[in-house]
Parts: sequence; structure tokens; C-alpha cells
Amino acid sequence: MSVEQVQEQLDSLLDLLKEERKAAFALNMHELDRVVECKRNLLHSFNPAPEDVKGLEGLVKQIDHENRRNAFLIWSGLTFVRETMKFFGQSNVPEVYGGGGKAQRLNRGGRLLSGRV
Repeated sequence: MSVEQVQEQLDSLLDLLKEERKAAFALNMHELDRVVECKRNLLHSFNPAPEDVKGLEGLVKQIDHENRRNAFLIWSGLTFVRETMKFFGQSNVPEVYGGGGKAQRLNRGGRLLSGRV
């Protein structure tokens, strides 16, 4: 691969990462799936030699930065969804003591099922 071809593919990858971030931020799953598929195809065919990347270190660092930003955005969103589901799945019924004197929870479902949010 020539340096020009490598730079062109790296520029395409950077553009795809920016599109991916916009789609993830807008929660546009169809666009996100399309961008991920384009990225997968680009990376599958991309195999430059180390000497082909010389002089493009700044572009590679920018790609790394954008990729980490996207990963953090998606990870943060997933964590938020998990915590929200955990909150709605928790029971808001306090523990009570049963006949044998042991603490027990009444099984009435979580906040979502009980209607108490």
C-alpha cells in the first residue's frame, strides 16, 4: 500500500468514527449499525505495513482519541441503562419479620411492577 492509500483509508476511518459518535449520541440505531458495518469492512481490508504509516502518527493519534471517546460514550450509556433497570427492578417494599423471626422481603415485584416509582 502506498502512503496516500493508507492516509485515505485512515481519513475514511476518522470520518466513520465521527459519524458513529453522532449516531450514538442521537440514539439512531439504524445509522449506527450502518456505520459499524462500514468500519468493519474498512478495517477488514486494511493491513498497512509499518513503513506505510510513517508520517501519519498525528492522524493515528486522532483516530485513537475519537475511538476512545466513542467507547466511553457507549460504555457510559450502557452503564446508565443498567443502573436504571436495576433501580426499577429493586423492590421498594421494606424487609419484614416472618413468623420464625427471620427477616424476609415480600415478593411483589420491583418499582416498575408495583406502580410506585
